[in-house]
Amino acid sequence: MTDDPITAIARDELTRRTAAANRLVKEGKIPAATAARQLAPWRAIALICDAPEVLAAEVEDYRRTIIHYPGNGAPAVYGHLLPLSEARRDLAADLCPAAVWRQALEKARDAALAKATTPDRVARARNLCILARSLNVALTAASCTPPPQPERIAS
Repeated sequence: MTDDPITAIARDELTRRTAAANRLVKEGKIPAATAARQLAPWRAIALICDAPEVLAAEVEDYRRTIIHYPGNGAPAVYGHLLPLSEARRDLAADLCPAAVWRQALEKARDAALAKATTPDRVARARNLCILARSLNVALTAASCTPPPQPERIAS
């Protein structure tokens, strides 16, 4: 199964940030609760972007509502399953409000653009721009500024 590019970008960013947070926790620089709080926006983004392995068990729990009342006098439905996309979005909203993950993505995109001086950093900045654009994150002055150009030395 090939990934959607947006899903792959979201998963890669969550993987990078999880590794960095785990390293900081292991070194004793931040508590685990702080790391979890910092990762919440990126987990929400990965959920919204349909990364299948992100919080898979929790998504399944969200799908399984105990009881569903369809209304209009219809009897209650037990064992009703929410659609997968709806469960992902509900879980993402409970993990992190949209305003918070949008702000985290906006800051990450702008910071990556400011540091885009090597091919790897340019690729990451480009990916964060693609992710932000696909999730309708607003442009900022920093995201519209041309990247820094290395100085050229006359020969």
